[in-house]
Amino acid sequence: MPANTSSKKKFGSEGDKSAGGKRKFDGGNNASAAGGGGDSEQSASNKKRALKHERQSHRRHADAVVVSKEIWNKLRLKTNTKKETQDMTDELMELLRGKFAQVAMQHDASRVVQAVLQYGTPQQRLEVVKELANSDVAGSGKKGSSTNSLAELCKVQYAHFAVLKIIKYCYKDKECVKIAVKSLKGQVSKLAVHAVGARVIELLFSTFPPKSTALLKLELYGPQFALFASGDLSNVTSNHPTLEKVIEQQPKKRDAALEYVLGILNKGMEKNLWGFAYFQQLFSEYVTSASPNDVRAITSSVVDHSIHMLSTRAGTRVVAECATYGTPKDRKRIMKSLKGYTRSSLLHRDAYLALLRLIDVTDDTVAINKSVLAELQVNPDAKGNDDEDGAGSNLSPILDLATSDTGSKLFLLLLSSSDETRRRYFDPMELEVLRTGATIQEGGEDIPTSKKNADTRRTELLQYVRSLLIELCAKHPDELLRSTPGSRVLREVVASFPSQELVDAIVGACKESMNGESDELSIFEDRTGQLALKHLLLDEAGHKSDDEEEEEEEDADRASFAAALQSTFSGKLVQIASSNRGCFVLVSLLKVESVKKDVLKELKKNESKIKKAAGKNEMSAGYEALLKAIKEG
Repeated sequence: MPANTSSKKKFGSEGDKSAGGKRKFDGGNNASAAGGGGDSEQSASNKKRALKHERQSHRRHADAVVVSKEIWNKLRLKTNTKKETQDMTDELMELLRGKFAQVAMQHDASRVVQAVLQYGTPQQRLEVVKELANSDVAGSGKKGSSTNSLAELCKVQYAHFAVLKIIKYCYKDKECVKIAVKSLKGQVSKLAVHAVGARVIELLFSTFPPKSTALLKLELYGPQFALFASGDLSNVTSNHPTLEKVIEQQPKKRDAALEYVLGILNKGMEKNLWGFAYFQQLFSEYVTSASPNDVRAITSSVVDHSIHMLSTRAGTRVVAECATYGTPKDRKRIMKSLKGYTRSSLLHRDAYLALLRLIDVTDDTVAINKSVLAELQVNPDAKGNDDEDGAGSNLSPILDLATSDTGSKLFLLLLSSSDETRRRYFDPMELEVLRTGATIQEGGEDIPTSKKNADTRRTELLQYVRSLLIELCAKHPDELLRSTPGSRVLREVVASFPSQELVDAIVGACKESMNGESDELSIFEDRTGQLALKHLLLDEAGHKSDDEEEEEEEDADRASFAAALQSTFSGKLVQIASSNRGCFVLVSLLKVESVKKDVLKELKKNESKIKKAAGKNEMSAGYEALLKAIKEG
């Protein structure tokens, strides 16, 4: 037993441990003990490392790069004081002055130049920008021989990061902006379709002041516009130049400009620049300026990438125009590209518009239902709420859409039966995209891009979501009444599918809100809720007055919201009149002829109470309007 214990060597005994407690690595001895193979491996590793250092030593400014990298490693620490940061930046300036352009092109040293631009003073940044803009990047040996040296750096994988830092940290310095713009002049159309340079153009147009980049943007429409911008285009360049404005100023060059832009777009599509905002903007300008036939010609190249174009309003306009003038096959390819993204697109600030246009012009309503509308049947929150008393199953799957500014536009589009209703809910830009009567030229004739009647398409699609909409309004009247987008949807659903079920649900929500069990204001006092009730009552009053002679029998069977409201709050109307906004609701209720007599009778009985409440509220507009209506009634 003693022999065994003595033969075992403790881990950490002297000779196996270094001063820090770790085992020492004796390359030669240990390798020999292992069989002699380690010696060759170690030597090969050393040789490889030595070759790397030797290669780096032959690079330009190798010694300065090594020292500057050590300084940079300290400079990037967040614990540095302001003075330490400035001192290290000054040291880097001394080391790299006259060498910035060559150092910026090295993969492991470009970060040093970026650090100087990030941490340097305005004067130091200006010095670096001037040097990068005037250095011999092309390698001719003459300083300043390359007039577009900054543009050349934009094309280099590592150097372009330094240019990005110039844009990011120097955009407030007018001198730096002027130098950068001058150096890039004449090169924008090339950089815009360069795999690396495109990143610089993207940040340039989104960061620099639009007025300073106006001349650069004109290069995207053709070299002739940038060269002679001081003439007819002076008004265009002083603001935000667009292809439409350029063509308007020089209509004779329309074909040349469209052809040049199309060339840039084709190169950009080949290099997959779909996600760049400037590329989407240029594309949008093209499809809104080109003829319908030209738009159709390029549509087949765009449709498969539709989902990538929906990140901006400009990209959305491109997809919308492609849906407008594309063939039925193109529209189906757009549906395929957007499949699985219906809900997220409808909730996006821009993407919703392309989806609305696709739905608006596609004749194949069955395909729209299967590819687009079917996704709305599933409640996205149902899984997360199943364990909480089944709350998820009680929520309507379209509640989040109906109460969204953008998502509600889908239902309003389908529920709007007239141009007047559309103008009520859609802004001018949306109406321009959702215009009717789009045509293309075939054989010298204007042929509609959609063959089916617009009302027929709308009616067919509305049938697919009818049950969803009725269920939504029956389950969630309170949420809809208190939401501006939701109240609009509720109003149109009641107008399109009037039923006693919906009327009872709305009146029930109003009654429940008056119980005082919730901290929320009653619907009659809620800013959005009282407006929603007013519109519902005024719609009913207008409907009955318009159709009084023609549809008297039909109106008798029609569910009346005014009648249900009057019946439920009979004897309690004075409670509604206890608030200024509630008074406006009662004024609207008095405009419905079928209940006017009973409502007026009850209000006259309580006129003294209403006047008393009006005195406490300093005779606000609601009380004034109600008392006037009672007097005139």
